[in-house]
Amino acid sequence: MTSSQRSPATGSVGGAISAGRRPLRFAWISVGLIPVAFIVAMFIGDGLLTVQGYESEPDEFPPLGVALRAALPAGLVMMAPAATAVVFGVRAHRDGTPAGIIPALVGIVVVAYGLVANTLPWLLAM
Repeated sequence: MTSSQRSPATGSVGGAISAGRRPLRFAWISVGLIPVAFIVAMFIGDGLLTVQGYESEPDEFPPLGVALRAALPAGLVMMAPAATAVVFGVRAHRDGTPAGIIPALVGIVVVAYGLVANTLPWLLAM
């Protein structure tokens, strides 16, 4: 006879593991990947500018189309771990692990800072 019900997972102490622990772990892994993604995004953005024939000098801005072709892929790479930290953090919080809100807030702050820091220089230069 097989049962269709699954027994709850048990931790090392023998208690049931909260459903929110796995998303919480993924959220913190995503937070840990934010600096790595930032470095990779810098190389991607600089490489895409160089391929298009421009150098990444802070004194002059390339045309808007060139900048967007370099900034959008780099921005997506930079913000992907922060966005997944938000998704998994909120999921962990929803599943009963209150600590999930911390990586979610870290992800929100990183995404907001990334948007502001990358768009503000262009808006002020116009």
